Amino acid sequence: MTEARADTPAHGSTPREPGGTRLTLAQVLEHPALGPRDLLPARFRGPRRVTGDGWVGFATRLERGEELSLVQSLMAANRHVLDVGGGIGELSRAVAARIGHCTTVEPHAQLVESMRDEAAEAGVSVFAGTAEDLPFPDASFDAVYGAWVLPFVDDVEKAVTEMVRVCDPGAPEAKIVLIVGGADSEVLGLFNDVCAPVSGDPRDHHGYLLATAARLLAERGFGEFSLHRTEASVRFAEEEPAKRAAAAATVLTDFWYQLHPGADEVRAALEPALERHFAARPHGIGDQGAVLVARPGS
Repeated sequence: MTEARADTPAHGSTPREPGGTRLTLAQVLEHPALGPRDLLPARFRGPRRVTGDGWVGFATRLERGEELSLVQSLMAANRHVLDVGGGIGELSRAVAARIGHCTTVEPHAQLVESMRDEAAEAGVSVFAGTAEDLPFPDASFDAVYGAWVLPFVDDVEKAVTEMVRVCDPGAPEAKIVLIVGGADSEVLGLFNDVCAPVSGDPRDHHGYLLATAARLLAERGFGEFSLHRTEASVRFAEEEPAKRAAAAATVLTDFWYQLHPGADEVRAALEPALERHFAARPHGIGDQGAVLVARPGS
């Protein structure tokens, strides 16, 4: 994925984040990070339904060191940070380790309880709640981020509006950060090329989510943008290729389709596709991300 570089800024732009330049809304909407424009859907496909167990099975295989480092660096100058959709808590703990504390909100009761087991010691405050109804007063935080949360919300507009509501635009380092799948994501490629045709689901286009969020943010006063790229991978250490493909098919099926009536058909279609994938990349499936940073301005 090609991205703007701070050492070669576009005319009239000024660097704001490491590795990125200031972008207008129009530049964001034309950016390669949003993926192929000819596949851009007309409307939101609807939320992914993931169980707590499905998320844990996926997330515990996920190696996201670069993503952790990027979020830490983006939040380094902030003091009151909210993680929307904390998952198993690794990003919240990483931010707390950098600045001393992080607040997170998570809809799955199972994940809320698991995070709370080590939250106090890690400097993390954990709340139950959804992105569309954040349980905090206006302007409670000077930074809000949602990592891989937009594909799972019921209402993208409400979720973004709530993030804006709880972020103080007058804070010196005010920002909202959203992470979704990049145009080159191998995980999304498997979903679109293998799973969607079997299940009858529409294709997943995270670039659509990022474009929608950017428009909403700009309308609400957060219209100064930068874009970044991150590398992550879902790792499978099984030595035998057939067992590796079977394990990966189970993890991905449980992540996307654990409660779906067609889960067995999806798993059966994924196994041969994953055997072909692992022939070229033996132990990992890329979960490349696109990161949008929005600051107050126009």
